[in-house]
Parts: sequence; C-alpha cells; structure tokens
Amino acid sequence: MVRNFAFMFLCLFFFPLVTSAQVDTQFVFNGQNAERLQAQKQITEVIPEVVQVPSTCTRQVPVGEAEVCRNETRYRQECSWIPSYENCWNDTDRICRPVTRTRQECSNGPSRQVCTQQPSRQVCTERPTRNVCTTRPDGRQHCTTVGGGQHCTSVGGGQSCHSVPGERTCRTVSYTDQECQNVTRRRCETIPGRNDCRDTPYSQRVCEMQMQYRTESYACTKPQTINRTTNKVLKNDINVQILTNGLVEEFPVLISVKEASQEFKKFDISVKLLKEPSVIVVLNKSTIKIAKVTEKEIQLEGQVVLEVLSKEMLPLDFPTKISDATMDSKTKKLTLVMEGAISGQGEVEVLITHKAFLGRTKTIAELKAEYPGPQVELGQVENKAAFSIDLKDSLKDELKKKNMKLKVKLSSDLNLQGTILNASKPDTSKVYDGIFVDLK
Repeated sequence: MVRNFAFMFLCLFFFPLVTSAQVDTQFVFNGQNAERLQAQKQITEVIPEVVQVPSTCTRQVPVGEAEVCRNETRYRQECSWIPSYENCWNDTDRICRPVTRTRQECSNGPSRQVCTQQPSRQVCTERPTRNVCTTRPDGRQHCTTVGGGQHCTSVGGGQSCHSVPGERTCRTVSYTDQECQNVTRRRCETIPGRNDCRDTPYSQRVCEMQMQYRTESYACTKPQTINRTTNKVLKNDINVQILTNGLVEEFPVLISVKEASQEFKKFDISVKLLKEPSVIVVLNKSTIKIAKVTEKEIQLEGQVVLEVLSKEMLPLDFPTKISDATMDSKTKKLTLVMEGAISGQGEVEVLITHKAFLGRTKTIAELKAEYPGPQVELGQVENKAAFSIDLKDSLKDELKKKNMKLKVKLSSDLNLQGTILNASKPDTSKVYDGIFVDLK
C-alpha cells in the first residue's frame, strides 16, 4: 500500500529552502500486515570546499650583524666561618628505687560447737467424767461413770547446740615496692665550627654579535574553506512489516527520518506511537540507508519491523500471592509456596525481620540472588510453584519462633528481541510483604 503526501509537494513551492532534512511520515494500524511509506522534501546540501585566495604574506630578511648587549644573572659562592659553640638542654629521667612497706594480713580460726542442756517440765490436763448407759435384756437401763482424773506428760528438755565462729588473728607482713620520681638534669654538647657557603646572585652585562632581520611583505595565496550549496530533493521509501499475532486495534504510528551529519552522508530513523494503545507494540527492527545519490536527489531506503502483543503474551509471570513460608531451623532453608504461574528465570530479594514486644525491628536474614541458581531453586510443592532458598550464609541474627515477617521482591526480564514503544511499560517486578514465617 503506497501513500503519497500531497502537502510535501506544496512545501516545495511556497516555503524557502532549508538545510535541515527531516521527513515525517505516518500511518494508522488497523490490523494490516504491511505498509509502504513514500515522501520527499527539498533540501539545500552544503559542501565545504578548500580554495586558494590571493593574500599578503610576510618574511624575515637578514640585514647584517650588530652588537647586542644584555644583563645576565650569574652566581658566586660566598662563605662565612661559624665558630664552635655549646648546645645545652634539659633532659628529664625517671628514677625508681625499692622501698620496704608493711601491711596487715588477717585470718579466722576454725569454728566450734557450743551446747547447753535444757530441763524438761510436766504438763497436766484434767479429764472430764461422762455417763455410759446400756440397756439390759430385761429392759432395764444400767449406767456407769467413766473418765475423770488428771493426765500428765513431760515436754521439753534435751541438748541445744549452735556454731561459734573462730577467733580472728592478724599479723604484720613486709613487702617490697617501687618508689619513682622525675629527675631533671642539664646536658650539653659541643657543636664544632664550620664553613657556611651560599650561592649569591649578581648581574653582569654581556655583549655579543647577532644577525638582524627586517620584515618584508610579498603577494601570495592562502587556503580558505567556502561552502558550495546545491539544491536537491530528499526521497525516502520505507517498507513497514507488522507481526499482528491476530490482534487488531486502531492507533497511529509516526516514522521520522533525519540527517545525522550536515553533509547528508548518514541518516537516522525513529519510530513513535502517536496514541497509547491497550496492546503492546514492540519495535524489532529499524534501518535506513542511502540507496542512490545524484546531482539532483538523494534516495533513501528504510525497513521497519513491528510486532503487536497482548499483555498476556509477554514472557512475564508473577504469582498472585505467596500462600506459605516455612524456615527449616537445621538446614536454614526457606520454602515459599506460591499461587499462580511464575517466570522460569529472574531475580529474588528476601528480607526477614523480627519485632519483639515493645522492641525495635531486627533484620534476621537478607538475600538478593538470581534464580535458578546455587542459592535459589525453583520447583513444586503439591503441584504449586515453590522456591527453596538457602539462607545459611545470609543470616544476621538468630531465628525466632514467633513474629518473623517476610518481604519478597520478584523481578524478571522481558527478554524481547526489540524495544517497547508504549509510554506505559509493563511491570517487571512485584513485591509481597507482611508474610509470617513458620520455624520448623
């Protein structure tokens, strides 16, 4: 399908020539598999050229020798004798001497048992009397008085003992100690006499014969760069291939071709969506080259390959949630069971924290690694996607049985062959937070 833009030709007659060359073409996608875009623009090509132009040059011509004098700085050595002298200073030494001192050493003797004999005493109680009656076979009742009298028992008495500490004895013991003090002494040394020599600058007038020159002008030519302008027509022919994947949605696409150098030796091509579609548009290929150059025109040929995808067709899956998080206290491996599909490769970030009652939050473990890899394995638990994450080298505190919370960030690359043109890019990561971890 060929689309010629009439307004391009009108510009050739009603607008002045320009040096910049940018040709914009556009088409509307509505399910087609290909487009062919043709456009042209009048340009002014500027070609730099080096030419020789008349000029005036100068040269130095010798006219003979003449005496030239100038002052030069030279140096001579001047010495002076410094006699010997005494250099004295105060030197402090720390002097210690042994002294005999005494101290008290005390000890307790062995403890002993002290016992006393306690006398016993009689305790008596008066027993009350009571009538005990029985009925005889003939029906008569017979009663007797029982009890009464005094009952006495012996209480107390025996031996009572307690411990008495031993006698405390003290003695005087002598020992040797160090007694130190700082002693200042006056020390001196003799500095021998020496010659002190220095280089002293002085000025001396020096004269010599030098060749003298005069400046002479003469006619010559010099190189100069001028710009040669040529009016040309820039034509571009762009073939657009569209991989629709059976998707149809209407949206406009702008394709711009612009020179990359002022000499029109190289051109760039760019592709832009003029409306944000609900589908994903991927630019797989975009090239532009110079096909032919004549005195009157520059012909360009370009190729653009687009692919239309739905969000479900992107190679990017994240679980809807993490249903279970379990930590093995022996192997230090964290198992995450997930609901929904997950991309086969990507990156996982794990952060396990613990907050004690009325305390601050501590980091238990922290890890960032790619999967599948030596630290993160992707498998299944009861037909659900699951991670097995080795945290033995990532622990920063002791594991807790309660209040361990997990935060996980999953990231995955799209791994597309081209570049997404949509302004709103699909999310390539997802965060799961506030998950409790069970310690087994």
